[in-house]
Amino acid sequence: MVVLRNYGRPASGTDSGAKRIFTGRLIHSKSLKHLEIIPHGAIGVETDGSIAFVETRHASPEEVKARYAADGFADAQIIKLTRSQFLFPGMIDTHLHAPQWPNLALGMEGTLQEWCEGWTDPVEASYSDNDKARRVYADVTKTTLSLGSTTVAYNSSIHPEATNILADCALAAGQRAIVGKMCITVGSTHGNWEDSAEVSIADSEKSIKHIRKIDPKGRLVHPCIQPRGGPYCPPKLMKALGDQCEEYQTYVQAHMCETQSDIDRTLDMHPNYSCYSDMYLASGLLNSRSILAHCIHLQPKDIENIAASGAGVAHNPNSNTCLRDGECRVRDLLDHGVKVGLGTDCSAGYMPSIHDAMRCASNVSRHLALKADDGKYVLGFTEIVWLATMGGAQVVGMDDKIGNFQKGKKFDALLIDVEGVISADPLLWKEGDGDGEAMLKKWVFLGDRSSIKKVYVDGKLVAGQDTKA
Repeated sequence: MVVLRNYGRPASGTDSGAKRIFTGRLIHSKSLKHLEIIPHGAIGVETDGSIAFVETRHASPEEVKARYAADGFADAQIIKLTRSQFLFPGMIDTHLHAPQWPNLALGMEGTLQEWCEGWTDPVEASYSDNDKARRVYADVTKTTLSLGSTTVAYNSSIHPEATNILADCALAAGQRAIVGKMCITVGSTHGNWEDSAEVSIADSEKSIKHIRKIDPKGRLVHPCIQPRGGPYCPPKLMKALGDQCEEYQTYVQAHMCETQSDIDRTLDMHPNYSCYSDMYLASGLLNSRSILAHCIHLQPKDIENIAASGAGVAHNPNSNTCLRDGECRVRDLLDHGVKVGLGTDCSAGYMPSIHDAMRCASNVSRHLALKADDGKYVLGFTEIVWLATMGGAQVVGMDDKIGNFQKGKKFDALLIDVEGVISADPLLWKEGDGDGEAMLKKWVFLGDRSSIKKVYVDGKLVAGQDTKA
């Protein structure tokens, strides 16, 4: 289990359940091209975890209290950030395979199919053991929170009980999550499949009902339909999953166009279609609640279908590199109005951190620009920050609630401290307003988990330690 530590010098103040005012540097995305840096700002957080105000004017904590006294903040707790700290939105992981957690950093020498058959299928099949599920999933949720992932779209295994345990762990840890039982009846190995479409659908329904029971208002945990992909779900099962999605109005998580072999096997399994996305569309699984992982080898019709349906793409630069799948053309997707966020795709990706995914996305985009001999494919710094936060929020359909600091949204936030980051000159923040963009770049490209001091979800401290004045 992960031990959460309070590294280095903490922010001053306390983080208990009363109304709070955070004062100091605020950094968040307003758009793909606009990164807003507020050197001396303030955020008021209600007791229900919502953001009451975002103050951009330079004022003392006492002045901010007085300004919002009529809104109940006269006696609010003050959390004052130090010069080397800033608040950053909680990051969103749009694709992570929770049962593959024990395989992190293992098995990356082969192709996607070799990795699935040699590593993924055996470990996923083992989650008939509920004790293992409790042990692993408690670690998954606590660790990803400590790494700054306040929201995660989780893939599970074919086991409804283990899937329910994953949902329970996310809720207990205080993490936003999308969780669904994996559906597979063909194309897998090591016993990692279900006996029939009927069993698959019935077990999927069990998890949907469980999640709706433990979090009936959908405050944190949300159910989804989860076909593993075209080669693993014959037409009968795929159509039944679409019907279930419509009946329960759930999210969809699915893989699409990860490799050319993946596409070929899908079209062999579903011969009535000329492209991968047509199959999902006809099955009722391509809509604004759909999260499509990878989307590397897309046909023009695929991009048209994704954009028209409002579905989102989970870009997994680490895993796509490790398994040599190819480079997702993120620029083409963005230019067509497709929602794109970042995923870790653990364990095909070795690092379960969206912080790391930002770096990987930057590098992959540069390799793609070299390969295509076209500089348009390079993702700029403001764009990778957007993908990690607001882009991910759009993909998971929660951009009205999370992703940046806006009045009325939920306070999902990270308290970042760049003191001690390699080459981060203290003069950057200790003299005058400092250079907020330089601080952010130092953290993104040189920081590590020790820079993330506190993690808040829904206004609650869920990782890091409270600090008494």
